[in-house]
Amino acid sequence: MKYRSLLTLAILLSSFVGLNTATAAHHEEGHTELGEQMEVIGKTFRSLRRAVRDPAKNAESAAMVGKMLKAAKSGLDHEPAWKAEQPAGEQADFVANFKKEMKVFVQILTDLKAALEADNNDKANELIESLRDQQRSSHKDFKKPDED
Repeated sequence: MKYRSLLTLAILLSSFVGLNTATAAHHEEGHTELGEQMEVIGKTFRSLRRAVRDPAKNAESAAMVGKMLKAAKSGLDHEPAWKAEQPAGEQADFVANFKKEMKVFVQILTDLKAALEADNNDKANELIESLRDQQRSSHKDFKKPDED
């Protein structure tokens, strides 16, 4: 009986290690620095949208925007992975347009942080909507569509 439990435990552990290794390899395959920065922005933005509704959380919201701003500025140093799939003659324009849109995004974040620090929640909520609109349009242009 003791050996059966030990054997079962060994099989479970080896299955887990194999699954974990496969998951790590898949993550490394699709991993980009820009993707990491965008993930930080996305996760933080979801929390920010809820927090910005409460004026008592303006300091917390401004800190979240600061985190997003840092990630967005870091993203300016990178190119979208989808660039490689663009026609060779259009790749430079693709990257230039991406950087232009990222600068717009950075400016909206800068304005949002200032609005929150000034306790101007009406302006902050307008800027949140601008961020959502800008994100959606930019993802259409610069993010590779998800494979179903």
